[in-house]
Amino acid sequence: MLTVDEVAGWPEEPLALAARQARDTGRTLRTEVTGARAELTRLKRWHGRAHDAAAHRLAQEADHAEEIARVLAAFADTAAAAGTELAAGRDTVMRLVGEQSGIRADGKDRAIDTAEDSAQPDAKVRAALADLDGIDRRRASELSRLSADLDAMVHGHVTVATPEGRRDPDGIVNRLVALTPEQRRDLLRRMSSGDVDRVVAANPQVVGNLDGVPFGVRIVANRRSIEEALEAEISRGAGDGPRAHQLRAMLGTIPDPHHPGRRVRRQFITFANTKAGRSIEMFGAWSSQTRGAAVYVPGTGTKMDSAGANRTAAWNFANRSGAPVFLYMDGQFPPNLAAAASPGFATSMAPNLVGFSRALDAEVADHAPGAATTYIGHSYGGAVVGTAEQLGLRADRVVYASASGTGVLPGGADSWVNHDAAQRYSVTPPGDPIQPVQSSGAHGGDPDSAPGVTRMDSGDYSNGERVRGVHGHGAYFDDPGSDAFKNMVAVIRGEPVTPYVEREPDMPRPG
Repeated sequence: MLTVDEVAGWPEEPLALAARQARDTGRTLRTEVTGARAELTRLKRWHGRAHDAAAHRLAQEADHAEEIARVLAAFADTAAAAGTELAAGRDTVMRLVGEQSGIRADGKDRAIDTAEDSAQPDAKVRAALADLDGIDRRRASELSRLSADLDAMVHGHVTVATPEGRRDPDGIVNRLVALTPEQRRDLLRRMSSGDVDRVVAANPQVVGNLDGVPFGVRIVANRRSIEEALEAEISRGAGDGPRAHQLRAMLGTIPDPHHPGRRVRRQFITFANTKAGRSIEMFGAWSSQTRGAAVYVPGTGTKMDSAGANRTAAWNFANRSGAPVFLYMDGQFPPNLAAAASPGFATSMAPNLVGFSRALDAEVADHAPGAATTYIGHSYGGAVVGTAEQLGLRADRVVYASASGTGVLPGGADSWVNHDAAQRYSVTPPGDPIQPVQSSGAHGGDPDSAPGVTRMDSGDYSNGERVRGVHGHGAYFDDPGSDAFKNMVAVIRGEPVTPYVEREPDMPRPG
């Protein structure tokens, strides 16, 4: 058990040096291996068996070095997180000590006059020390395991235990790719957390994007992938560019939407460093009070580097509903209004959304049994959600928010696979420029008039101004106090909504 004197002697930033050294060592290892491969490539006049053997051996060592660098990155990340937790715990202990009359804030005994004043640290201090001791032991165990992995990797690849025996982590990654999502989940459940981490280190880019892999594992894998993407940006001389700036932000923290007074790491269920960027970000967490989960699919022009407003809306959904919310950007959105006329973006994105709905159901079953899932599609995102419904999206509730249509495949809303299995809602302000697109049927028809869909009131913004017109197409997503936003939150929470009130025509009447 830790004591006050021990905690008082801790450095200001525990483990900061260890984290920095591990990260620098991994970076150096990658640089040296890349340099060696470049040297071999430059020897253009060297041919023959010796050259081929050297190239093969160097490729093996490069793969091995990459895995070591990833374990070093995991060590650095764990050490940094541990240092933050330990420093916060130390500060709590010392604050409580300062409030206790018998002990000075630096942990030394004060001059005391009575026997009562000389008592041991009070109950609050002992409880804080116990909590800190638990953090210390848990983090020490994690760092010891990573250190042991590094020691073992000096002599070659480590193996992992599976139900069928010990296997190479690369082989497990290949096996996961070939399995169904349900089989992936079952296999990983039967492996130790340490062995799962070793599989992540073998190929985080693949593991982090596989449906069926538990979200907690995918979050760890995608953090590794984001770190490597940032390293690549720096290596190519773009370390000060917009993508590098965005990647650094993705590795940072945000206010916890369920407890805004504290900060938490950002969480990514998928990530791909494509030109526009692809990701699914999770806002909030599961708890015993979780009543629902929501997936928010934004619309035209969505890109990873400029999706700040979408992230804010997702954070507000999680904050107002108390549910975990997933910002779904796992695909190529139309870059502009002209491109949005094409149904191809929806048909490309919808199958992955269907797969994600199954993965989300599995997470709900594990962490919040009975919680309902809600899918919110805004603008072109509504067409993506509607098309996913045509392909078998599994949802409890669906919201078509200023949606361009009900699905681009033949049949529109009539071809939703689970037509009677979900509650469906729409919200479209009067004068919203999406209205003509809805009426045209280009993306499957008008969700406001589709059978079985309850149209909700768009109402007013929080300042009392009416939600309407061009501005009304998306501004209510930016105002969590607006009637439209509150209606969407009510859907997530399973509460009654305010039905549509006609105050003016949806579109100006001719003449």
